Amino acid sequence: MIIEEIKHYRELLDIHFDLRSYTCVSWSRIPDVAKVASCFGNPAEPVGRWPLSEASEYKDRHDPSSPEELDPIVLLGTQPGWTIAVEPSGREATATEVMRRLSAGGEAFCVFGGGSPEWQYSRDGGNPLRVKHISDDEPEIRALEALMGDLPCRADSAGENWLEAAYALAERVTGVRLGDEWLTEPHEGYIIRKAPREVLPKNLRDHLVAMDPEIAEIVADPHGHRRKTAELCARIAVEITGLGSDVIHSVLAATLDSRLITAELRKQVQELAFQSGRHDLPDTPSDQTAVLHALLGALNQNERQAAELASNWASRVGDGSPDQRARLAILKACTEYV
Repeated sequence: MIIEEIKHYRELLDIHFDLRSYTCVSWSRIPDVAKVASCFGNPAEPVGRWPLSEASEYKDRHDPSSPEELDPIVLLGTQPGWTIAVEPSGREATATEVMRRLSAGGEAFCVFGGGSPEWQYSRDGGNPLRVKHISDDEPEIRALEALMGDLPCRADSAGENWLEAAYALAERVTGVRLGDEWLTEPHEGYIIRKAPREVLPKNLRDHLVAMDPEIAEIVADPHGHRRKTAELCARIAVEITGLGSDVIHSVLAATLDSRLITAELRKQVQELAFQSGRHDLPDTPSDQTAVLHALLGALNQNERQAAELASNWASRVGDGSPDQRARLAILKACTEYV
């Protein structure tokens, strides 16, 4: 029997579909909206009261490589005892330092919906507990074990209700039910003016692979090369495993030419991934399954999600040469920068 809370959030996410695709919602005990805005770590410029639809349209109106796209938007409103932040097309709250500031002197919880959804919980400014749907980690969840109960939002939980369960857990932690009315009404909008940051951490910036012209071009403009990033991740995963078939060759061709991406091709890859996964150990995808999911991710029509999914799954493929592992690490860093 489906849990009532999950049913509620399934209906809510069906209405506000953006919550499923690269949107972050966070809850903080800090009562002052302006102070919560400052927790995001850069100058916060108030822009008046915006509904979520208007904030999403603002992001859509700007070129992905423009400064306006790089500067996150945060909508802030209140519910009894909590300040809620919604980031359309953003995930600043998932950064460790942001969660620590949001939980200073109290608690903070956040849910991110994207190609690899996750939730986090932090208390009294401590390092957050981070649980990702697609992850090899098994974080210690004792602090929330009782509240989680039968909710399928653990790192090893399977099924299509993971994100809904994460929102249900947020409700159990905060006592606040997120609803259509709250998401529809205007809230205080802030643009977070981000300081420039490096695409790659120092250990990857200094790697010889980063000097490769093809890789260097992506690092120089991650936003403009999301489709290329997805294609390379899928191709490297195939090279590592040596998988080959007509379907795989068709996928690799389609990642270079989006006109070749068809519903039938995606369906064929989905079926292969399903059949492969049936023979895997529970919650432990084989290299073959990971490659097929990387290929499926690369076929996503949304370039951001294609890069994120292909990178996440390709990184789960074992073995590979040091050069191949370095390339995947660099490409994954580029998707995280995006």
